[in-house]
Amino acid sequence: GRPLDAADRLGPLVGPGARRGHFAVWMLAVPCHVEAAVLAGHPEDARAVLGDLELWAAFGADPHAPAQLARCRALLAPGDHADALYLRALALHDEAGGDFERARTELLYGRWLRRRRRLREARARLGAALVGFERCGAGAWAEQTRGELRANGAASRTERAAGLARLTPQQLRVARYVAEGATNREVAQRLAVSTRTVDYHLRNVFAALGVRSRIELALMVGQEDR
Repeated sequence: GRPLDAADRLGPLVGPGARRGHFAVWMLAVPCHVEAAVLAGHPEDARAVLGDLELWAAFGADPHAPAQLARCRALLAPGDHADALYLRALALHDEAGGDFERARTELLYGRWLRRRRRLREARARLGAALVGFERCGAGAWAEQTRGELRANGAASRTERAAGLARLTPQQLRVARYVAEGATNREVAQRLAVSTRTVDYHLRNVFAALGVRSRIELALMVGQEDR
């Protein structure tokens, strides 16, 4: 659930140079790095390693690689082109098996559908992801999925306000400063972080709470304080 940190740490393992990881580590890290880089807002970093993943998937030694490749392509696809790629990835997961990898794809697809307001389809995908993560004991991933399901639903104002308790301490600090009217640059100065980091935390706050504007966020924070 921390793609910016994940991308920073996985990048040296999958990129060229002396810090590149052992081949066995690289195989596992590349799909994770692509996902983290895209979610952190750095798709160019993901594209830089996609060619290596294409070669590995074509080699045929890893039954999960073709589905992971289709998922990575979906993450990088423009507009509505991702739809068919996510469906292709899920079909490949059916052939390869494995609850965890399929659930990861369902989660990303459900998130993509939700952001396009295709809420009924999103709910089905997110529900399938939650079942998959719970089945294999992936608690942190299951909690992420529950957050997406909450954001997908029409929660009451009281229920959403209670959701502030689910934010991380840093997310809560960002949310409170923004609710007070601070710009992202001002928040970054107060917390001694980059504006990119503030942008990332604020996107996660909006997703976790199911709000779509700074005004909605301010109203929610104000309600809790009362």
